[in-house]
Amino acid sequence: MYKSEITSSIGGRFNWNMVSILTSELANEDIEREIRFEFFKSQKSGKHVNIGRFSSTIAQLKDGELEFPLNGKGRNQRCRIENLVFHKRHTFLEYIFGGCEIQLSIAIDFTLSNGHPSEKDSLHYLDMNKNEYLNAIRSVGNILQYYDSDKQIPVLGFGATVPPSTNRASHCFALNGNIFDPEVDGLDGVMEAYKNAL
Repeated sequence: MYKSEITSSIGGRFNWNMVSILTSELANEDIEREIRFEFFKSQKSGKHVNIGRFSSTIAQLKDGELEFPLNGKGRNQRCRIENLVFHKRHTFLEYIFGGCEIQLSIAIDFTLSNGHPSEKDSLHYLDMNKNEYLNAIRSVGNILQYYDSDKQIPVLGFGATVPPSTNRASHCFALNGNIFDPEVDGLDGVMEAYKNAL
């Protein structure tokens, strides 16, 4: 996948700022697919004036074909692409195979908007088979834990009172009780820390 950056001008009269767009959005990664460029002169009334258009492909642009006659108003005008740059965008797996390490971190919302844990419609429901947070941690964590090289996962919470305070919610606390080292061992450790904190 590439990101293209384009600046263009028409007959010295009109100039456009740099536009940045993914080639997947531009031509669905098909370098031979026709791309239609249309130019409009903005009007305050909202009835913008069509200056002209041309068609090209990514293959033509990459080969250096950067000047095109404009079809439209019958004027003999040409559009010149002044600057065209293609940047390679790497995929997630390319980063992983290239040696990039990822660390999974989990933050859990304990605010009252989730409902009281004793209520059946609470996301933190005390019945662990029906607890939505535990289901989400298990579903997402089962996939992402394999990208974490050391399997030590920081688990933080927010929106609950944490001892010794009894009347003020904390905006960031470690579920294992150690804010200076909030990591637990693997997904099992995450689920155990969540159950204990709950």
